[in-house]
Amino acid sequence: MSTQEKNILVDGLNVHYWESGTENSRTLLLIHGGMGDAKLHWEPVMPLLAETFHVLAPDLPGFGQSQALPVKRTDVLLHWIKAFIDAHQLEQVVLVGNSFGALLVRLFAAANPKYAPAVILINGGGVPEFPSFFKIIDKIPGLSTLIFAQFGKMATNPGALQKLIYIKPILTDSFYANSKAAGPAFSRMMQMLVSSGIPSERTPLVPTLILWGVEDTFTPAGDREAIKASIPGAVLTEIAECGHMPQLETGDVFNWQITTFLDKLTRPVAAAKAGPKLLRKLSG
Repeated sequence: MSTQEKNILVDGLNVHYWESGTENSRTLLLIHGGMGDAKLHWEPVMPLLAETFHVLAPDLPGFGQSQALPVKRTDVLLHWIKAFIDAHQLEQVVLVGNSFGALLVRLFAAANPKYAPAVILINGGGVPEFPSFFKIIDKIPGLSTLIFAQFGKMATNPGALQKLIYIKPILTDSFYANSKAAGPAFSRMMQMLVSSGIPSERTPLVPTLILWGVEDTFTPAGDREAIKASIPGAVLTEIAECGHMPQLETGDVFNWQITTFLDKLTRPVAAAKAGPKLLRKLSG
């Protein structure tokens, strides 16, 4: 199924996004991480998801071709997600976030449960605890901007990407270039989290799937269990021989995991139990 490149005005700001699938299907809203834009994160897997779902994948503000927010605050960014959903006249979307995008998905779902019947977190979603050092330097604008700019460069440099990605052929020259170009936007997002803080509503009370590529050697191994423990009822599924971006490294498995998780949520209980009952009856 073809993927269309589109633009839409959200609160007067241009938002560049990708769309695929049929609008009468359940909608997935894909939120990318800090290493690149929506195209880098989702382009290969969108046609697979679109066979079952209506899929939207926007560039976050300041990334790709989307305009940056005039006010850099966490609550404004979360409102931007809500306004994007409203602009498409959607009542609910399943939010899927990778890395930094997983944190945004978590925070949005915690504050807006009516919009999010389920969430899927991919190699991310932990709520960071920033050392007091960051809050001190944030009061020195020039120094703060410089330090976070360095953070953006470090997070998107080839060495970091080598640790993030297990399936190395993904690391093309284009991938490196796109990630590097996103470095400044990513640094501004992290600076925003420190400056404006993280909302007190942090725990989504909706069905949550945590997908984790276990060969991600950049993200601490204990993060996935900590995230699971912090969200009541969350399901953790580990994917072997896969790194930080399962949607790129093992697209078929990624698609199957999401489709199966959401199918179980919508399948009537009686129907879900009919199969095993019938097997027992036939075998008896």
